[in-house]
Amino acid sequence: MTKDLSRRTLIGAGIAAVGTAAVVGVETPAIAADVLPGFPSGITVRREVYKNWDGVVSTDPLWTCVPRNQAQVLAVVNWAHAAGYTVRARGYRHSWSPVTVEPGTRKTARVILVDTTAHLTAMSIPRAGRLRVEAGARMDAVLGYLNANGYSIAATPAPGDVTVGGVLAVNAHGTGVLAAGESPEANQNMGTMSNLVVTLTAAVWDAGRGEYRAKRFERNDPDIAPFLAHLGRAFVLEVTLQVMPAYSLRCRNYTDIPTRELFASPRVAGDRSLSALLDSAGRVGLIWYTFTDHPWVQRWDVTPDKPWTSRRTRGPYNYLFADNLPDPVPQLLGRLVSGQDWVAPAFGAAVITATRAGLTAALARDMWGPAKDFLNFVKPTTLRVSAGSHAIIVARADVQEVVHRFSEWMTAALARYRDRRQYPLNSCVEIRVTGVDDPAAVGIRGAVAPSLSAAAPVAGRPELDTVVWLDALTLPGTPHEYAFFEELEASLRTDYADLGVARPEWAKRWATTADGSWTDDDVIAETPALFPEWGSAVRTLSRYDPDRVFSSPLLDRLMPG
Repeated sequence: MTKDLSRRTLIGAGIAAVGTAAVVGVETPAIAADVLPGFPSGITVRREVYKNWDGVVSTDPLWTCVPRNQAQVLAVVNWAHAAGYTVRARGYRHSWSPVTVEPGTRKTARVILVDTTAHLTAMSIPRAGRLRVEAGARMDAVLGYLNANGYSIAATPAPGDVTVGGVLAVNAHGTGVLAAGESPEANQNMGTMSNLVVTLTAAVWDAGRGEYRAKRFERNDPDIAPFLAHLGRAFVLEVTLQVMPAYSLRCRNYTDIPTRELFASPRVAGDRSLSALLDSAGRVGLIWYTFTDHPWVQRWDVTPDKPWTSRRTRGPYNYLFADNLPDPVPQLLGRLVSGQDWVAPAFGAAVITATRAGLTAALARDMWGPAKDFLNFVKPTTLRVSAGSHAIIVARADVQEVVHRFSEWMTAALARYRDRRQYPLNSCVEIRVTGVDDPAAVGIRGAVAPSLSAAAPVAGRPELDTVVWLDALTLPGTPHEYAFFEELEASLRTDYADLGVARPEWAKRWATTADGSWTDDDVIAETPALFPEWGSAVRTLSRYDPDRVFSSPLLDRLMPG
């Protein structure tokens, strides 16, 4: 998608507020099916445009089917294998990466999308501490179901409109580590969602039967390792997840901590530094609006009883102001979208001012309620921006050094671009901190790590137990964005080598050159070396899908053979 098209998409949606209901990603009306010879009967099939979260991945109307159960999914897969089609799972498309389909995929492409969101959503509690769930279930529905049954999860992605299958495919994460002195609860897991999997059922090739069938993998089966974060190179039907007892959180939101304190050098860091907040609460998230010096800090403390100063929540998505920010934010956003990139500093200042006012007006500075009310806080109506992110795996003691170096680089880079009257980053930076995907946290003898997870433990480096997720966001089509992200990624790949390991976050943009993201062939070729089990993982996935029915052009480049 071109930059101009990205802008027209945003403008055409009507920028009346920062978060509109349909900036991009709206499902187009179904187009009458042409003909798919031999397609399984009884399964709805139509043509639909695929458009991802930020609108950068947009296609012609592609064949899309809506199976009612797992048996129908297998029927589609076996039809596709015989007909020479590839099969791609389609959830809510809340992703920035073309692992599903490439931008501009033509309607003549031999690919069929499988919408898992309509029917593949069943959930049950088969026994204490376990959730059985199909791949198309929404995460906010999962958290609501768990809470109603006395369970929860330690950390999940902030958006609720993501499917379980999509979350696991890219080892999506939330934020949270154990606070200093905190002991984990039963089944508490501070890694990514992929590390919660106890069992997994996927569609795999059975050579003896000459067809794809459902196969269940246990967490101590070495073959499960690449399926736990498969990047779309497999089709997961359902999983059983480890879940912990339900708990309550106190959420406090700060906008008064300056970057000089929050990101201070470890040598002088005080009690309002990120490392100090992590030691105190464990669960911290940062939103640092571009060209501002006071980030929005979200802190969540496990708090069984409601503090008298806290407002009790009534459900998730408690930042209502984030989708309806007042003037002059919409006007400045409209100017950004129209190409007036020089208003980025004013836009950042206006957004943090509106955030401060909104938190106070909504009584959202200090809230208390069940964990599920805070784990999901990004609504589908939130402004849709492009995101590039890397995971920096380090020792817990080095987290402050990571964010200090990152803030120094970001501040200097934006100033350098600004001196050239260029403003490539106009949204924010987000920072989250989790644990690694330690299989010991699953509590199953012989459990294996998710081999392709960006948060997989680093072989031979047990001291690297913490992941700092560094995410930069900008409106799609912003001038000079690709040059900026190319520089940012080079910094992320090299500037922390003395502390740990940097890996790309699969759902976000990476391998950027002047031609766009995922265009740096050298970076793509070098990425597998960051994962010690990459070769065996790719061989395992190929063994279970030898004809690459579950693949895409990007995956063919990343996982050839």
